[in-house]
Amino acid sequence: MSTDALENNHRHSMGLVTDHAEWKAVLAALESAGIPAAAATIMQEQRWDQQALRYFIGPHVEIEIRDARTWAMNEPDRIELEARLRAAAPPEWNGPHLVVAWRRPVAGKWGAAWLDAIDRLWRDWRRRRIADDAFHDSLDALSELHRRVWYEAEGQGPLLPEIAEILAKARRHPPAARQFPPLPPGQVDVAEVVDILRRIASGSARPEVVSPKDGWKLLYHGIGEFTVDGWSIQSFKRNFGMKYVQEARAPDGRTGDYPSFAAREGNPFSLLEDDEQDAICEILEGL
Repeated sequence: MSTDALENNHRHSMGLVTDHAEWKAVLAALESAGIPAAAATIMQEQRWDQQALRYFIGPHVEIEIRDARTWAMNEPDRIELEARLRAAAPPEWNGPHLVVAWRRPVAGKWGAAWLDAIDRLWRDWRRRRIADDAFHDSLDALSELHRRVWYEAEGQGPLLPEIAEILAKARRHPPAARQFPPLPPGQVDVAEVVDILRRIASGSARPEVVSPKDGWKLLYHGIGEFTVDGWSIQSFKRNFGMKYVQEARAPDGRTGDYPSFAAREGNPFSLLEDDEQDAICEILEGL
């Protein structure tokens, strides 16, 4: 089999296994040395076999430790702690492919600012306020900052202003204005769905959950449905609230769905302001 065929047949990735039972002993060994388990992230190789259509666990494992005490340790103390961690690792994975990486801890302020910038960048791009090229350039720039701080241990303080500047630069490049053809018969306008969602956010309209029947809070990574003022809204939820409108049906039977919204102004939920999106999510989670 050629190299290309092998590559296509087996796709490699590193998956988070920190909380898996077989790695609990490593976390316990870390805590016995006075280092909180939360300082550790354990990643293990996962290989997707296209022919078998399943994942296989590969040999490569990385135990990443980010803690001020371990970062400041002298070399002999680190070697001793690493030996304790390796002794606690599952025997089948405790070999040359297991790596213990000592990382510089990242300040909570820097991490929060970086995550906030990523969130705002995505939200403004979905609102069609940032051009595609500027969006991808900004994502690359934020990823580069992440690499410099998280993996090259570069000082965080001097880089903090760069996070805000990357976001500001992206916002200086809006997309070109677009002209849309007349709305096809039987299709709802994006603005109509935005309006009904804004009424939910303001409290002037109250949704009722149709699916799941036991309440919105029980929905995870799937499509749920609620009704409001004669409208039926199907939306996708990942972890909390909702992420986007999948389909909307007006009281008169007209409909719109994710592709039809994307072909025009954008998804109605994504076009809302941050506080409106957050308000709807809170309301749905309480139903």
